[in-house]
Amino acid sequence: MADQGEYTFLPLEKVIYGAGSLARLPGEVERLRGRRALIITGRTLATQTPLVGRVATLLAERHVGTYAGIRQHVPESGIHEAVTLARAHQADVLVSVGGGSPIDAAKAVARTLGYIPHIAIPTTLSAAEFSHLAGYTDEATKSKTGFADPRATPRIAILDPEMTLATPMWLWLASGIRALDHAVETLYSPGVHPVNDVLALESIRRLFMYLPRSKSEPENLAVRVQCQIAAWMSFFRPASVQMGLSHNLGRRIGATYDVPHGVASCITLAPVMRVKARTEAARLAPIARVLRCAPEEAPDEVAALAAAAAVARLVQSLDLPHRLRDVNVPESALEAIALAAVGDSPQKTEALEVLRQAW
Repeated sequence: MADQGEYTFLPLEKVIYGAGSLARLPGEVERLRGRRALIITGRTLATQTPLVGRVATLLAERHVGTYAGIRQHVPESGIHEAVTLARAHQADVLVSVGGGSPIDAAKAVARTLGYIPHIAIPTTLSAAEFSHLAGYTDEATKSKTGFADPRATPRIAILDPEMTLATPMWLWLASGIRALDHAVETLYSPGVHPVNDVLALESIRRLFMYLPRSKSEPENLAVRVQCQIAAWMSFFRPASVQMGLSHNLGRRIGATYDVPHGVASCITLAPVMRVKARTEAARLAPIARVLRCAPEEAPDEVAALAAAAAVARLVQSLDLPHRLRDVNVPESALEAIALAAVGDSPQKTEALEVLRQAW
């Protein structure tokens, strides 16, 4: 265990959580001195649920408009349109409502407009609201790009489980596996991050406990908020912690084949853990001990493989896709996906092994 290091906090000022916490929104906009709030969301949330209307009602006279054109994987055109609307309305605060796509889009809009404040209200477990990362898609090439900018981190996140009730169950559960992916890949990220390791392991424990319960008890707000807290723990980390192979592969699979990020994590995480058990066993073994899926005295590699098997069982128990063929990725594309994810590097062999297992 290292006794020296450095931890740089992201500029997320406040996380407000619990049932009914959305009611805090007007006060937080006031605290940020916001007078002209633009909502950024997706079309389904805006037209087929009451959620965006609730947010607009709470904003009252401060609500100057809503951009509801954000789509999965954030096509770049949506960002440009939202920026144009924000400028037209002279917005001085953004309120994103939705999963990772609206939240990432709002980060890009805030950055373009000189880092105006951004309040994120998530409806999934993607954990984008805690992150300085944003991804978007070049529609011409179908390639995923993005940025890492601490100043683009949302200032406030409001985790109200009532705002998740309209989320389709498959999306809720798959985004929970995405949070699990964050936590697992935090553990074997280069460097030593003792605070993050503790929180990542607790995130994993809670996700294994509460994700299945949220499937069997979909109206239970106490269970849903525990999932939200677990997602928060999965991304409670400094900007220096890097995501790993599962995220890199998922980004390429998602952008090229229009696979949601959470579903990509369902497919790639367990195979990545199996492959990484050869080189990162000591980092992955504690997962098995937290989940009690391997004996305490088991060698690290045995424990790491047991953890991978537990993840695979969880995904299948939630009735989520777990193979690339399930989402129409052709076997002939595996080489190109590996090359796009890691380049022509020594890691390509490892990436290809993961993809073949996942297919």
